[in-house]
Amino acid sequence: MSDKNGASNNNTDKKNGKSTNGKKAQEKKTDHSNGKADGKNGKADTRKRTADEGESFLSQVIHISIIVVLTAILISLWNTYQEQLEKRRQCLNPDHYETTARNASKEDANGRPVVWLYGDADVPKWLDLVTVFNDMGYICGGPGNEWDVLWTHHAPFAKPLDLKNVVNSMEGHQKVNHFPGTKCITEEVLDSSISKYIPSTFVMPRQKADFLKESKKPNKVWIERRNGASMVKDVKDLDISTEGTVIQEYIANPYLIGNRKFDITVYVQLTSVDPLRVYLLDTDWALRVAPQEYNPIDYSKPEQYITDSYVTPITAIPELKKLHIDMKHNTKQSVYAQLKFFDNKDPDTIDGQIMEAVRDVFVAKRDELRKALQGYIRPNLFFELFKFDFALDENLKVHLLKADTLPSDIVSELADKNEEHKEIYKQALYAGLSLTGVAGVVPNSRNHSAEDVLAMKVRDCDIQAATDRCHLPICETCGKQECVLCYQCTTEDERFMMKEAYLEHVNRHLTRRIYPERMTQEEAKNYDYHKDDHLAPRDRLIREWFRGKCVEEAYWCS
Repeated sequence: MSDKNGASNNNTDKKNGKSTNGKKAQEKKTDHSNGKADGKNGKADTRKRTADEGESFLSQVIHISIIVVLTAILISLWNTYQEQLEKRRQCLNPDHYETTARNASKEDANGRPVVWLYGDADVPKWLDLVTVFNDMGYICGGPGNEWDVLWTHHAPFAKPLDLKNVVNSMEGHQKVNHFPGTKCITEEVLDSSISKYIPSTFVMPRQKADFLKESKKPNKVWIERRNGASMVKDVKDLDISTEGTVIQEYIANPYLIGNRKFDITVYVQLTSVDPLRVYLLDTDWALRVAPQEYNPIDYSKPEQYITDSYVTPITAIPELKKLHIDMKHNTKQSVYAQLKFFDNKDPDTIDGQIMEAVRDVFVAKRDELRKALQGYIRPNLFFELFKFDFALDENLKVHLLKADTLPSDIVSELADKNEEHKEIYKQALYAGLSLTGVAGVVPNSRNHSAEDVLAMKVRDCDIQAATDRCHLPICETCGKQECVLCYQCTTEDERFMMKEAYLEHVNRHLTRRIYPERMTQEEAKNYDYHKDDHLAPRDRLIREWFRGKCVEEAYWCS
């Protein structure tokens, strides 16, 4: 029995041994498998890390590339901007004149017209006239007779420019952007006696007594102007002793939009003094909006009253923002829509008042302008752009505040800071340059006389008016008023004047004539010419010519 038990135990031990060895082998095999798996996982992790690192590197490369490209674009834009500034500085640099004058020869310019820009190259307030003229086909030039347009910041007839000799040697194809004597239009004070649209104005201290008498009237508010600054003050705080101080009646009941005060700026072009011809850009206005709501009691906040130096966009007024931005109305259309459809007012009288006010000023100053023009050999080679500022009261009466010539520091500053002003300003510039023919100069104009160029644009037969009577016996002797426009009754100088007026009307673009006044065909047919008996001969003749053209064709009435 014991032997059997021993054998059995031996067998059990062998089985246990085999079992133990099998487990060890299995464990060894499992460890080996696990090792292989770990190896595979490690390789996978390595590949993943490598892929992640690759993606990270690629992302960094992309980001760096984007930064490099954006930097290159910014550098390119900056270089372009600097090149444009350099062009402007060169065109406005007196040291550059002699060189550009030689370079602006007929051969080098390839027949392109030449503009001579005279001013301080470092004045940042200038609109980029170099670009404007380049867009019209001009190149920059200098003194001498190798230029077509002289554009100066200040009037060129006295110091600091004193270019009277240059102006007096101008040839027939050349133009300059100022008339002599227009300071009488742009002076700080416009006499309120010349137009019912000019508020009562007093210059201290010489009109002190008159002001004190006027200031006793009730419900009067006054604005003090001195050294280019304006301030609304209580009458007891006004400076009525300092030389040069101007006291002007303030429009105390202004028309408000969004409870804000605003001024209207319109652009005006003078094309001739003898005879007088004046045009207005009437398709749009520029607005100067007060940055704060209006409170007529609090004098401590001048920004609610004065708009001179503020460039608040009209989009700051919610009532105008939708009209201007969403509906694409221009400034004038936006104000008209607000007046007519939301405030139930009739805006149609505003244009007529503005035109009458501007006309009053030029008619009143006509003799001064003509006197200043004496001594200039070619009085028809000048033109000038102006801006007129108006306030509007709650009864929609306009009040003329002041006028400035262009280019003006104030206008240019507004244009630089306000995109709306810039667009209107540039449009006014182009319209004015088109009106005088500057925007349509005939290439190689320096090779032709002014008469040759004029003949290509308008013929003697184009200017004829009153053609229903000139062939009749009554006009054989030219002694009758009915015959003053007939070819045989006009001089060569008078026909040249009519041709200039003809071309202005054809080229008027967005401007409208305000002097001589526009009229309907019916008004032209029934006009009593004796109303013009007090006028100078050339004024009478050009007014009669426009009326005669209007009678024959309605195109000439507006």
